[in-house]
Amino acid sequence: MRKSNTSRLLSTNYLQICLGNFLLFVSRYMLLPVLPGVISHRLGASLALTGTLFLFLTAGMFIVGPFYSYLVDVYKRKYVYILSFALMLAATVGCILAESISEFLLLCVVHGMAFGIATSSGITLAIDLTNPNRRSVSNIFFGWTSRLGMMIGIAGGVAVFMLKGFETAIYISVGVGGLGIFFLSMLYVPFRAPIGTKICSSDRFLLIRGWIPMINMLLIAFVPGVLIPLIPHFYRNITLMDTGIPFFAIVASAFFCSVVLMRLLVKKENMRLQIGSGLVVISLALLLLILPDENTRIVPAAILLGIGLGLSTPEFLLMMVRLSQHCQRSTANTTHLLGWELGIALGVAAACYFNVYISDSPTLLYRISLLSSLMALAFFLLVAYPYFIKKRIR
Repeated sequence: MRKSNTSRLLSTNYLQICLGNFLLFVSRYMLLPVLPGVISHRLGASLALTGTLFLFLTAGMFIVGPFYSYLVDVYKRKYVYILSFALMLAATVGCILAESISEFLLLCVVHGMAFGIATSSGITLAIDLTNPNRRSVSNIFFGWTSRLGMMIGIAGGVAVFMLKGFETAIYISVGVGGLGIFFLSMLYVPFRAPIGTKICSSDRFLLIRGWIPMINMLLIAFVPGVLIPLIPHFYRNITLMDTGIPFFAIVASAFFCSVVLMRLLVKKENMRLQIGSGLVVISLALLLLILPDENTRIVPAAILLGIGLGLSTPEFLLMMVRLSQHCQRSTANTTHLLGWELGIALGVAAACYFNVYISDSPTLLYRISLLSSLMALAFFLLVAYPYFIKKRIR
């Protein structure tokens, strides 16, 4: 009976940490589609400069990254997660108060540092609260919550901004984050004695063996990164059955359906086929966006983009995990996330920079995104997958 109760407790805790992670990503990504334009208008800076500053959101993760392992070893992981989550929300509120570019830059760095610590401690907690025999599967599921939270956050942020304005979007983002903190506060985390980790190390930060798949992830994440500020500007809502639906809401729905169906219907793993197919589908979505007839292309493009991301991104996380040692699962997860976040940041910066010069047409950016997806496909088939087969540990 005790074993059954313990298993049930761990399962409940794992679902809570997944929900907290989902809300963390919803809260963070609600503002990304609208923040560049709003901050540019408020501070009187060019959109190109504001977009470039978003690179500091990811730079903050790299600045604090070498200290991840020390922080989650010396201090209680649950409270590290909650406090860093709260600091990220405080930086979000600061966006309303920022009065200069330097203040906004500082907020970006603090936000990135807090987000990095929160995600690293969350990944570590998720692994701790999982049966050792199920950790590979739990890693994939935990990664799903991140990607799904991102896309729902983008869709929700666009919808709220259109209906109620920027400040309301800030408050709802913080409210969603506060709900995430509430769920995390109810976690039961067994005591773990510190093991004496070095203050500065690559543990729980960067998997050296995973740098090639990380580059591949960057190329994939660049695509939604470009679309995050671009799509809301040109296609704020898609009229579907007389209802206005955000583009990324359709992407999120297709993503969710694809990962669930793949899990239920596909029993035999074929990483090469699944990732390759996903990247081809992403390329097809971008080809549709390039076509001139926007009335017929936008919904199929959103569906294909969600399916493509659902097919490819979870498998890259599995690739990272299988390149890692048994004690490096958390490091593999963080490396996967770093590749994703850096690609997103570069995509946002590129969209904002080029949009200054092509404000009447997004076609060039769609073509750049298509090039990135094709490069990701070629890199995967010719470099990343052969490297994985040669270096995999399990």
